[in-house]
Amino acid sequence: MINKHTFPRSFGLLGPSSGRLSTTSLLLLAALSAPSAHAQDAANQLFNYPNTAIRGDTSAQFPRPVDECRKICVERPGCAGFDHSEKGLCRIFSSIGSARSSDGSLAETRSLISGYGEPTNPPLAGRFEKLKQTDVDGDELLALSHDAFKQGNRDIGNQAIQLSMQRGNADAKLEIAQWYDPRTFASDRVAAVDANKAARSYFELALEGNEKAVTLLTSLCREASNTGSAHANAFDSFLGSTYCEGSLNP
Repeated sequence: MINKHTFPRSFGLLGPSSGRLSTTSLLLLAALSAPSAHAQDAANQLFNYPNTAIRGDTSAQFPRPVDECRKICVERPGCAGFDHSEKGLCRIFSSIGSARSSDGSLAETRSLISGYGEPTNPPLAGRFEKLKQTDVDGDELLALSHDAFKQGNRDIGNQAIQLSMQRGNADAKLEIAQWYDPRTFASDRVAAVDANKAARSYFELALEGNEKAVTLLTSLCREASNTGSAHANAFDSFLGSTYCEGSLNP
């Protein structure tokens, strides 16, 4: 059995408005099919303003649960935003002028409300600029990276996770390493598999006592030594003698 801190010497170099809608029309709209992937992405782009009511041009208003109110807005490009009162009234807006404080109400908009407070989910670029100044350990930068990739913004996603890693965040370093690992290669994140790059990060983290890195490096070394592996070609120039031999103990 392999000691988790020691690697066998046998590993060789082998090789992821206007007019208000009627109740009948609204019921028909609400009965439409579930949102497409594009509509769901758009939902992620709505800026969230709790305890807020909108001032603007309403295209419809009706009693609806907040989730249905959001769905109706998200599925229609002409909806600039909606608000939902504590009493359950949903208002759909074709344009937004301003907003006011309203306890118990919720407003969500496609664009930031000019002259009003910051939403709970500010734009990715704004969050990144702020976190560059404030996030010392990289935890929030890593979370921002996940949000950015989810929203299809690879630029900020990559910048945020790289900065998180530079600030010593082990989780960010481990995640990036797994992008390069032949077994978990993320073609939407990096250009090519690089077993040595993955192994180097695992090795450095393992030396710091990171148990997950120890496990990943041990399994990577086993994979490299398996001539029948589906990833054998990725280990053609793998530095097994560097990363897989000897002990990780100081």
